Amino acid sequence: MTDTIAPNVLLVHGAWADGSSWGKVIEILRADGYGTVVASQLALRNYADDVETVTRDLALLDGPTILVGHSYGGAVISQAGADAPNVAGLVYVAAFAPEAGQSAFALNQEFGIELPSGADLVNIGAPEAPDFLIDRNRFHQDFCADLTAAEAAVLAATQKPTSVLSLAGAGDRVPAWERLRANTWYQVSSQDAMIHPDLERHMASRITDEERIVELAAGHASMLSKPAEIADLIEKAARNV
Repeated sequence: MTDTIAPNVLLVHGAWADGSSWGKVIEILRADGYGTVVASQLALRNYADDVETVTRDLALLDGPTILVGHSYGGAVISQAGADAPNVAGLVYVAAFAPEAGQSAFALNQEFGIELPSGADLVNIGAPEAPDFLIDRNRFHQDFCADLTAAEAAVLAATQKPTSVLSLAGAGDRVPAWERLRANTWYQVSSQDAMIHPDLERHMASRITDEERIVELAAGHASMLSKPAEIADLIEKAARNV
């Protein structure tokens, strides 16, 4: 594959992370000939601002683009890709896939099954405007149990605080997956402790067909523990353009 025919890839991280969480996947995609592979950097202060960041990053890319979101990043790409003409495929990586008017928080509440990791969020903001971190002593177990302790310690130390205004935000546009069902892919993490695997399966079945759903024995940070499999999923979406 050459750079001239490979679609662009725009990677969008989730809560308590940043663009560097895609590092292993970027290395694989670059080695496979995807020359334009970039990662957005979300502020995680406000949902509308995060959507605008990805909208801006999409506008800077010329040509067909595969838009990829992890976790909360799935909620962001659902809106940012809604009206972007260059988005030719979507990949959700253990991600929220809301309908118009739904937030990540709302999806969890509507599903109705709480995970123990919810109790490990620490509010470092004001009581009326929570700003969350994951308890660093619980980060490995909750976020990335299938990574080494050393890798998890770095992620815990560098995690990005995430405002409730991001997690509880929602957009009113028809989500991108509605018009891109034929090239929307979803990766379910069967050992996820941040988003219930059954909720992931529910969202996956809602937005795409069974043949484009891949389940991995992975924790929440599957792009770090299973980068080859995630890169392969992105490349499948790219070949479908």
